[in-house]
Amino acid sequence: MAKNEKVLIYNFDEASKNLISYATSKGNLPKWHIKNKWYKTDALGYENLSECLISDLLKYSNIYNYVKYEMIKGIYNNEVGNFSVSKNFLKSDEMLFTFYRIYFLATGKELSKEIYIYENIEDRIKFTVDSIEKYCGINNIGKIITSILELDMFFLNEDRHFNNLALIRNSIDKTFRTAPVFDNGLSLLSDLNEYKIHIDIYKNMDSVKGKPFSNSLEEQCECSEKLYDTVLNFKFNKKIVDRELKKYEQYYNQDIIERVRTIIYEQMRKYHYLFV
Repeated sequence: MAKNEKVLIYNFDEASKNLISYATSKGNLPKWHIKNKWYKTDALGYENLSECLISDLLKYSNIYNYVKYEMIKGIYNNEVGNFSVSKNFLKSDEMLFTFYRIYFLATGKELSKEIYIYENIEDRIKFTVDSIEKYCGINNIGKIITSILELDMFFLNEDRHFNNLALIRNSIDKTFRTAPVFDNGLSLLSDLNEYKIHIDIYKNMDSVKGKPFSNSLEEQCECSEKLYDTVLNFKFNKKIVDRELKKYEQYYNQDIIERVRTIIYEQMRKYHYLFV
């Protein structure tokens, strides 16, 4: 950032009428919808760094349908903080239908409970895929879920539940289309209350629990790949990681930047099969 370059600071305290809470596994967090854009603040640590950086790195992958996030400064509760901003990906005649909602409207039952009728993780995944395909008429749900589980495993996303796995429905003809990949904020150990900065980073990484099919990110990913093959391919290297991370040095301290760099480097080593 140039010495005399000014950072635009948006005052979210003045946009209280646009404030909406959104649910995560960590509770309800603040979010604003202003002029067809969504804004989120860091509530637990550095969620917006995770959200923006993962979006940056998806440029170097075979995943083309994802939400693009950018970082800005903003004021909330009279304090300056970091916010992610993204465009609303829904058209005026569309609605987001989560897997939870799709299954509940069709059956009156909760998908998150129904899958645990099955002890085998593969069976839980297949039941989900078959159900969503049956009720929505889309035939590539297995591939979609696999790619997301691969992303979650790589980036250590602890917050993948049936309310952020979703499709988009046209309100006129009732047809469905795939939704972009979104909601990756609780990745890369971003919750500093849960994954404290003074704890060994590898111990923190090993303690991340998965969702929604197993508490092991790796196990549910392997099971989905067994059913539907490997989907995700990355094309970035350490040099690209460093370049993308550098953009956020004006927003986060060096300890956070280095922590995230270490995580990604380690995941690149561990899951090298995802790279082409």
